[in-house]
Amino acid sequence: MKNQINFHVTTALRSNKNVLKYQVKNQDKKPTGIIQTELPLVYRCGNVLTIENGFDLNRRNELWGIQLLSGTMVSLRYGPQTDVTSTTWEKIKNFAQTVIFNGKIGKLPSKSVLIKHWGNVERMAFDATVNILKNNDVVADDYRGCIWCMEDTYSQETPPNEAYAFILYNGSHGWRIKDETFINDRIAVTF
Repeated sequence: MKNQINFHVTTALRSNKNVLKYQVKNQDKKPTGIIQTELPLVYRCGNVLTIENGFDLNRRNELWGIQLLSGTMVSLRYGPQTDVTSTTWEKIKNFAQTVIFNGKIGKLPSKSVLIKHWGNVERMAFDATVNILKNNDVVADDYRGCIWCMEDTYSQETPPNEAYAFILYNGSHGWRIKDETFINDRIAVTF
């Protein structure tokens, strides 16, 4: 009986060892049609956003943006594109409230979250992600752009027609008139 138990235990160990070898050997294989990127990519189908940890060649037409380390999702390009007619605070805020991710409705990002995660690590990951996209004939702008933030509360020093904005390139931030638009405004959404 003891030999029979040892045989079963040894066989089970060998079997598990082979399974483990297979799992380790195949762990680094990526699904066909997905090119790994440093930062997750955002895909849009109608008003629903999804995240992939890479560039899905089969979803090229749905590719919308890049997810920053803060979880904020930013559009691939500056300017209005097809999402909004202009990049005023109100238009981008309204757009954010029309998109859904994991059943949640979007909103503008918080300045404190953007400030907390901004830096060289995010910039290098973003640039590496954009390079992969450009090498695959996707038009994407680099780590630049002005992002409208949700903060629009005002005090005596801040008029009610201003909202907070964050600059990706250098991490600067401050109040801006809500109706202003600049060529490098970038749509950003968080959930």
